[in-house]
Amino acid sequence: MNGYCSRSPTALVSAVSALVRRDLLIMRRYPLNTAGAVLGLYALFLLVYVGGRSFVGPSFGETLGALIVGFFLFVMANASYQSLAGLFATEAKWGTLEQLYLSPIGFGPIAVLLSLSSLLVTFSIGFAMLALMLLTTGESISLDLLSIVPIVVLTLLSTIGLGLLFGGATVRYKNVSAVFGLVKFALVACIALGPASTEFVVLKLLPLTQGSYLLQRVMNEGVRLWELEPAELSVLAFVGIAYFVLGYALFRYCTDRARAAGVMGHY
Repeated sequence: MNGYCSRSPTALVSAVSALVRRDLLIMRRYPLNTAGAVLGLYALFLLVYVGGRSFVGPSFGETLGALIVGFFLFVMANASYQSLAGLFATEAKWGTLEQLYLSPIGFGPIAVLLSLSSLLVTFSIGFAMLALMLLTTGESISLDLLSIVPIVVLTLLSTIGLGLLFGGATVRYKNVSAVFGLVKFALVACIALGPASTEFVVLKLLPLTQGSYLLQRVMNEGVRLWELEPAELSVLAFVGIAYFVLGYALFRYCTDRARAAGVMGHY
């Protein structure tokens, strides 16, 4: 009876609310770290933008919309992946990882709820960066939220799955931070391959690739969500859900192995 009550809709909503408040509180308590992260991403965009204009010249404007949309997706994908992957190492440092594991909701559901709270915070960062990029470049793109938000959510399911995978690996093997940087490069490559996925269908199975392609169509071409081909949306949903389920399954496997080895709360 207690287990059922602890996983009731009210309890789950309360848990998500508490996790979001915690994320926002951490951002407010460490303002320099938060501002540094946003400014670092903005500086990276400026470097690419100014460098592109210098090397390519006037024709750079033809690809500016694609750059903004791609960078917008990268910011959110990186935030959703790294916040989850690095969270469990942080919890182990703080000595609160075992408290999460002993939650009446369960460690697996807690990981899923952390994914949801991470997604909400990720959206705030992503749209803040998008506003900065549009103000800086003066570029105009379509901002139909009814089309953008569902595509972004389904797209980020794949990076959340990767975050759960590496979060589980962090719990089991403790220090896998060297891999995080490599994954960032892989995410950039997957986003860049979006247009090529129309010719090489197998690329659609990569994380972010199909979402990158559809997001470019929605934000740069003004295509509405309901005007997209159902098959394209089905592929997006399938890939996102598949990566999320696989990441969650491997997360559970790694945490079970860590518990069996008695290293759950070690760092």
